[in-house]
Amino acid sequence: MKRVRVYQQIRSKDNLRLAIQEVCASHRRNGDHSLNKKVLEIEAHLEEYVEKLDQFIQDLVSGDAHMNKPIKRRRWDRNADGGRGKWRDINEPLLWPDQCVHHAALQVMIPHIMRSMDRYCIASVPGRGNSYGVKAIKKWMKNDPIGTKYCLECDIYHCFEELDPPYVINALRRLFKDQETLWLCDAMMEYGVLIGAFFSAWFLHLTLQPLDLMIHDKKYGVSHSIRQMDNFTIFGSNKRKLRKLLADMNACLAAIGLKLKGTWQIFRVGFTPLVKKAHEALSEKKQRHRRPRMPSALGYRFGHGYTILRKHNLFRLKQGLHTYYYRRDRNRVISFKRASGLISRLGQLRKCNSQKILERVYQPKTMFDLKKVVRRECRRLQELYPPYVAA
Repeated sequence: MKRVRVYQQIRSKDNLRLAIQEVCASHRRNGDHSLNKKVLEIEAHLEEYVEKLDQFIQDLVSGDAHMNKPIKRRRWDRNADGGRGKWRDINEPLLWPDQCVHHAALQVMIPHIMRSMDRYCIASVPGRGNSYGVKAIKKWMKNDPIGTKYCLECDIYHCFEELDPPYVINALRRLFKDQETLWLCDAMMEYGVLIGAFFSAWFLHLTLQPLDLMIHDKKYGVSHSIRQMDNFTIFGSNKRKLRKLLADMNACLAAIGLKLKGTWQIFRVGFTPLVKKAHEALSEKKQRHRRPRMPSALGYRFGHGYTILRKHNLFRLKQGLHTYYYRRDRNRVISFKRASGLISRLGQLRKCNSQKILERVYQPKTMFDLKKVVRRECRRLQELYPPYVAA
């Protein structure tokens, strides 16, 4: 892999100006819709702040300056762990100068990180969102029943919390040869690889690239694989080879201070005609214990030729629709948050087999009425808080 020097590109005025503009564009208004005073000040004196950012980056590299401690907020993620939910510690770096430094460095580094990135490495990658992964798995399940005979599902334990910066620096050293860039990245990770920081997802993708390459080694017989940040969904035609792969994945992760959760699963996805005939000859009890299962990933469950919604997502959808119909029939107010959430839930049905769900729980014109609520609220906010145009 060719190593490159990018420090001078990071410090270029055009790159620093673009980084500041990118950060300010997404922070112009606070949570209460008031204008962000710091953003107004930066945009009014843009060239002055470009010089300040350049000097701050030089001080970080020399060790004369340090990143500010990020604000840590604890949030409840109701969709985590299969619907059971869990608390997540989200870090919010300061807008100036921390986030500007993150964007200035990553804008130059991302094209080089993506050069060797696996095609089906998704999450926080432009153009590779949830729909990209769902489309890929549906294609594999439909066109390759032999290659998707068995499935391995696994997850890295506390991925961001357990990942130490020295291992990330070693991964960065494979791509970037100038010491100034490595020192800058080390300064950015002064408080660890933070959940919520712009650089964290990209540094994790780079650190796990050797593992992605190992998974596709011919000796493991992997036909298809997809990784959503730290969640792996791997398909193969041989169960023993998948078990061997699992053991080697644990060894590879141990070399960078990580490990897999104990909730990994290897299971049969479908039957070949001969195996299906033998399965039908078994007793009812044995058939129940040896029946195939459907891989669960990205909010869906995938079968050979069909896709259905996960049970937790279906439950949330039915619960939301029931609450909406109850309030609508009694002429109660439908909030913007409830309407936008339901539109998002209903949008999931477009990527799966949902005819029976729609017949059971969906009433005509529901989407039209929900969009009216969202449209009315957006117009009200636009009149109350006109779009801000930078000076």
